[in-house]
Amino acid sequence: MTVLNTVLLKEKLENLDVKNIEQDEAFQLALEMMNHIGDTDPVLRDKLIYSTMFKMIRGKMFTENQLEQLLLLSVDESHLFNGLGEEGMDSVFTRTFSVLITALAVSIHNEHPFLSETVFHNVKEKVLSYARGENDIRGYVDEKGWAHSVAHMADCLDELAINHATTKADLTDILHIAQLKLMEPRKVFDTEEDERMVTAVCAVMKRGLHTREELLTWLESWSDYKKTEDYNQNYTLKINTKHFLRSLYFRLDGTYAVEREDIEKVLKLL
Repeated sequence: MTVLNTVLLKEKLENLDVKNIEQDEAFQLALEMMNHIGDTDPVLRDKLIYSTMFKMIRGKMFTENQLEQLLLLSVDESHLFNGLGEEGMDSVFTRTFSVLITALAVSIHNEHPFLSETVFHNVKEKVLSYARGENDIRGYVDEKGWAHSVAHMADCLDELAINHATTKADLTDILHIAQLKLMEPRKVFDTEEDERMVTAVCAVMKRGLHTREELLTWLESWSDYKKTEDYNQNYTLKINTKHFLRSLYFRLDGTYAVEREDIEKVLKLL
């Protein structure tokens, strides 16, 4: 397949009828899209590339081998770890849209397992490592569209938490990552990052591997938020903490009455 530049790729995707594309052609096109997954053109990246990948993956247009190749590509050094640790750089778009592809592939595996135990383990470890290391917390970027790292990683953490190969230790790690990301002093999250992370946390809780005491200890730890020397940052951190706990409170049903009571107690301490 001829390597497409962004103009040609955009034109091709705008005119593409996903339902009438052959499997091998779809896979070659997917590889091209992965080459441009972090393009700063929000129409190309989000509306065209991601939406097309979503339709292809959820529509089961790839063989298991092809989907595994796309999954491994999404978590490699050029995608999920591209510029990891940077702030305010365009590399964030590659990382945050790659992790959405990871989430899509894992969602298929959750429904119809096709990955080996080793491959799933390696993907899981890479996603957890990425989530811990992501430092760019921008939501919507003017002229470039969504970065949304916390929300996008939460979607993938949710899919990992659902899978029964994800151990209790991994689930505990996801709880800690949620806390690490949302107890944030630099900006108030205002594009539903808390809601997306609550979905991942609820998936952890529904697995039922943590005792009630362990969950209560984790919830209570939110009251001991990391204060800074800066009043404004400290206030921002408190707002983010409250938003998350409130979102979790209203998401939990009656079977988590004790946890809901504990959230109320923590909120009163903030």
